[in-house]
Amino acid sequence: MTKQKKSKMIEIFRQNITPNKFISDARNTVIQKSSDFVSYPEFLKYFKNIDEITKHNLVIGINFVYGWMPTIFDFRSEKFDEAIIILNKAKKGTELIKDAELTLLKGLFNNSLVGSTKLLHFINPDKYAIWDSKVYRYLTNNNNYNQIENCKNYLDYLAFCEELIKIEGFSLLKIRIEEHIGYTMTSFRIADLIMYLNGKNNHNKAS
Repeated sequence: MTKQKKSKMIEIFRQNITPNKFISDARNTVIQKSSDFVSYPEFLKYFKNIDEITKHNLVIGINFVYGWMPTIFDFRSEKFDEAIIILNKAKKGTELIKDAELTLLKGLFNNSLVGSTKLLHFINPDKYAIWDSKVYRYLTNNNNYNQIENCKNYLDYLAFCEELIKIEGFSLLKIRIEEHIGYTMTSFRIADLIMYLNGKNNHNKAS
């Protein structure tokens, strides 16, 4: 964690998104209900009801995740056994998976870090936030595909999310958003939703 806090990327996040800005953006965020909010709790329930993830669950899980993606899914490696070990580690949640493990998942799942993080989130929403181009745009005010697919940047993002959810006023915003949507969500999900929606609306400012 100490190493992550000293990283260049986390400093960029902090410079662009101060506590006051994040809370202000969250308060002004307009959340329009969509089909994603219908499917979200069902995806969570699927993995919550599984004691141990198998290849069967992996295949089903990554394919329903891609219902939230604009691209067609394709397995890009044969490292299913290794991926199952990593996903069960993520589900247990005793420690975060490492850069090399993220790289392996990405290599299997369509070479997409974004898709991998969505699957990780549904497996353990308390430990893994969703990461995509809109979240990255919000945090950095630019679009750089190579940086979005950088696994170390995602780990820095998780560390930054830990900071955001501890900001004064966050807990009240979480309650307000949950009341609007109609069900409870983890703090990480609230944080990444705020960033996603603001990054989506901020595309004209991105370089």
